[in-house]
Amino acid sequence: MTEKAPYSAEPAESVVDGRYRLYVNRFFRCDWCSVFNTAQFFSLHKTARAFYFQLCLGSPPQVAGVAHFTEMEAGHYRSPRRGTFGGYEFHRSLRIETIEGFVDEVEQVLKTNGARMIEILEPPALFDPCKADVLCNVLYRRGYQRRAPELDYLMTVDAGPLWEKLKPSRRQRINRCKREGMVARHVEPELCQEVYDVIVQNRMVKGYPITMTGEEVQQMLAAFPDRLFFFGAFRNDMMIASSICVKVNDAILYVFYWGDLPGYEKFSPVSLLAECIYDYAKANRFTLIDFGTSTKDGVPIYGLINFKREIGCFPCLKPGYVKLID
Repeated sequence: MTEKAPYSAEPAESVVDGRYRLYVNRFFRCDWCSVFNTAQFFSLHKTARAFYFQLCLGSPPQVAGVAHFTEMEAGHYRSPRRGTFGGYEFHRSLRIETIEGFVDEVEQVLKTNGARMIEILEPPALFDPCKADVLCNVLYRRGYQRRAPELDYLMTVDAGPLWEKLKPSRRQRINRCKREGMVARHVEPELCQEVYDVIVQNRMVKGYPITMTGEEVQQMLAAFPDRLFFFGAFRNDMMIASSICVKVNDAILYVFYWGDLPGYEKFSPVSLLAECIYDYAKANRFTLIDFGTSTKDGVPIYGLINFKREIGCFPCLKPGYVKLID
């Protein structure tokens, strides 16, 4: 039986491309990275064997790139452990040699700590198309294989109302909700548990997994009080649909969870929620809404895809990579 490699707990550093330094578990301030790549998110979900990498320039160190990996089970490291994406993120365009060096140094640290499989869940390619293309090339030449192609569905937030993006069938659903006196609004964080309970009921009926407990959502709210937003649709003061959204960065709002109570499918109050979320995004100067993936291991979930198309979303590839190490 192979002895498990010792965990290198001490923070480490190395030189990348002659002028950058790679720091491990040092946690320098980084105001620009996406919520899922922040040190706070990493710390919230890490296990005993986990590494937060920062590619820095200058003194004091200015962060130019980030990545983090956590051991899921013996020898299997993934970025991220929890969350919709992790992977490599850069503050500005970097030389391909710098990206190569970053990837190589990260892999070496993981191998030193017993990695036999490295898995990377990247953000939708549209978030940073140039980085996505270059990274694909870099990873391919290092033996990473593409995972099944997942389709993410996005919506552009522009000057026009959501109404102009909707298919006629979805407009009819929203009109029916409004005739029945249903209203949707942004709700205060104090209603977090009620919002969560509605989502749990929806996913239980549909057989979808719920990836976070109510307590974990509360912990995330405590860690990111200015990044989590809650929405509810109401009928006679009863919450019949709800959503938890996450501010990925200043431009992108992510619909983390949403759903309606069993029995309200014929009204589709989530359509009303979509309009509310869009209006909120526009008022707060987001330019893109990420409604999440609609495939499972690359296989389309047709009903979900059709619903997202009807509310005005468009598809985008969400890359993922895996490497097996001998």
